[in-house]
Amino acid sequence: MKKAEFKQPSALFFSLVAFFAIALFGVYWTQSTTNSIINQQQSILSGLSRTQASLLERRLSSIFTTAQILAYEVELNNGNTEWFDSYADKLIQSIGGIENLQLSPDGIIKQIYPLKGNEAAIGLDIVSTPRFKDEALLAIQNRQLFVIGPVPLVQGGVAVISRAPVFLHKETQYELFWGFASAVVYLENLLETTQLKQLEKEGYQFSLTRIYADSNQSIPLFSSAMPLTDIKASTELILPVGKWTLSVSRDLDQQLEKRRISGYMLSIIVALLLAMSLYGILLQPLRLRVLVKEKTAELQDLAYKDPLTALPNRRYLQDSLPQILFDNQKAKRISAFIYFDLDNFKRINDTIGHDVGDHVLVIVANRLTKLKGISDLVVRLGGDEFGILLGDVSSKKQAGEKATRILESIRAPAKLETREYMLSTSLGIAMIPEHGYDLVTIMQNADMALYQAKSQGKNQYAFYTENMKISTHNLVKAEEDLTQALQKNEFELYFQPQFDLHTNQVIGAEALIRWNHPEKGLIFPNDFIPLAESTGKIVVLGYWILETSIAYLARRKLENRPDILLHINLASSQLSDPYFVVLVKELLIKYQVPANLIGFEITETSILEDVHLARALLQTFKDMGICIAIDDFGTGYSSLSQLKNLPVDLLKIDRSFVIDLEEDPDDRKIVEAIIAMAHKLNIKVLAEGIETRAQWKMLANFQCDFGQGYYVSKAVTAEEFNRGSPIVHID
Repeated sequence: MKKAEFKQPSALFFSLVAFFAIALFGVYWTQSTTNSIINQQQSILSGLSRTQASLLERRLSSIFTTAQILAYEVELNNGNTEWFDSYADKLIQSIGGIENLQLSPDGIIKQIYPLKGNEAAIGLDIVSTPRFKDEALLAIQNRQLFVIGPVPLVQGGVAVISRAPVFLHKETQYELFWGFASAVVYLENLLETTQLKQLEKEGYQFSLTRIYADSNQSIPLFSSAMPLTDIKASTELILPVGKWTLSVSRDLDQQLEKRRISGYMLSIIVALLLAMSLYGILLQPLRLRVLVKEKTAELQDLAYKDPLTALPNRRYLQDSLPQILFDNQKAKRISAFIYFDLDNFKRINDTIGHDVGDHVLVIVANRLTKLKGISDLVVRLGGDEFGILLGDVSSKKQAGEKATRILESIRAPAKLETREYMLSTSLGIAMIPEHGYDLVTIMQNADMALYQAKSQGKNQYAFYTENMKISTHNLVKAEEDLTQALQKNEFELYFQPQFDLHTNQVIGAEALIRWNHPEKGLIFPNDFIPLAESTGKIVVLGYWILETSIAYLARRKLENRPDILLHINLASSQLSDPYFVVLVKELLIKYQVPANLIGFEITETSILEDVHLARALLQTFKDMGICIAIDDFGTGYSSLSQLKNLPVDLLKIDRSFVIDLEEDPDDRKIVEAIIAMAHKLNIKVLAEGIETRAQWKMLANFQCDFGQGYYVSKAVTAEEFNRGSPIVHID
């Protein structure tokens, strides 16, 4: 009797301790979950604010650029404005989103295009009107573009106005303030360029504000009907004038409060139930042992399951495959293993976000599960890598048919909210037991087949063959050759002249690397640069090119040869190297070469990997005096509107636009537009791939500055380049 009385108080004590511990944990878990929801919403709001800010930024940038272009034209025409209507019409049609353009000699609005509906603004004195006066005088004093708004217009409507002060005879003793060039956009139309109204219907709030230049006062431009809540995200717009901020929020306070109350109540109920269960368990050791066994099984299940897709994971495949293959061998069944990943999946994660990437992986997992046969096993191996074990196939043909169904299923667009994402995959197939009988061999062979499918263009499948082993061996041999080539200095720089299209004078050259292979002879960059990039040797190779180029310029100075501008191509990995700037400075000092004798050529895609990092690095080089050139312009994803925010000196038009210049009117229009807009941004232009006299003349007529191509010379050795004349001889 005494023993029973001792057990019951002990059980009650531990149950009460468990109740309070679980209840406290439940409260903590509820609060943590609420915080997690807030953080998740904060992340969603950050993405929304960045996306909508980008739309506003592009539209506002075009308005500010338009005012500056208009001011430049007034300066160029020495204050004459007879051209205004036709030029303004072209600007509005080409740039878009502008309501009207204005010219205000002496600060008084005298010309508006289009005039219809805006007649009431004619004669308005910008400098004297109190609501415009302060900012106008400040703009004249600082010689800077300024923005006013929101402004109720005398002709009706509310607008944001960009005004650029115009000065004639700049930087001379006769310099004179002429007036203002202005671009106007209605706030309502600016708002229509975004999805903010749709977001408001979905329960979001927003507000766009700007900081008044003189007083740092925050001025609201437009906002939702409901005010911003505490859960919000703000994004600053990168604009040439003032500080503009877009904030987006969502009202979740009531929902979160209900969730907290529900969580607390649920925690108490769960704690009570678990405490009662623990009381019963403590009184019944047998039930406790059963419960422990069940929980152990659950933990084992978690160890074998991918938490994102709920598919079996690599560990499950590793532990279960030997038994599956043994059973198949006894039953004399043929199996196949399909190894694959999503094509270009990294682009989704890097550009859109990992949250979207995770949703895509879940969609893919669901599609694969629907295709799974009774004897098949679908596993997620990690990242965007998946595997399907076909437990019973009659032949390669049947495995290929299954692979085709997988390709078709993955190709269906993945719909997430209002957007669709196009997917594709590449598959490598290893037959079992023909191509291996253990996990390591099977996956290695399937991986080689996957590599083959990708190298053939992706979005297809390939079966493993013995020839793939040979190809892999050749790839390893090529990597070894490349390493030895760097050690034995088998590389050489060639130089392709760059010339002035109007003076026929060679002004510089592009340094191009060649590999003098001891067995294969001269190898061009297209045949080894991809290998260098995939193996990480591109960094060492890039440094060799840089030092060899600077050393060549030093030799020219010692030989009393004329100075040239030597352009050097940079790899994207060099842009992300924190020691690259230091290395460039050290080499210039070591060889006593002025920085203005070298130029760096960067592709659009290299810049877009990290625009902010690229902008800072390129500005550092430009401040040193190095020429910054964008190579192969027009083949990537950037635009002239992005270039205006980058410290670029030279734009190289890709040869694909030049090669058909004589026959293709579209190419002529594109090239002419690129040259004109680049010049508006004070950027010189060089055309690549000039192969005929007709192309030369066309480009010269388009006011292209420089050229490069076989019409003058292919890339030649240093000795041949040194023997060349500084004047281009043409027919």
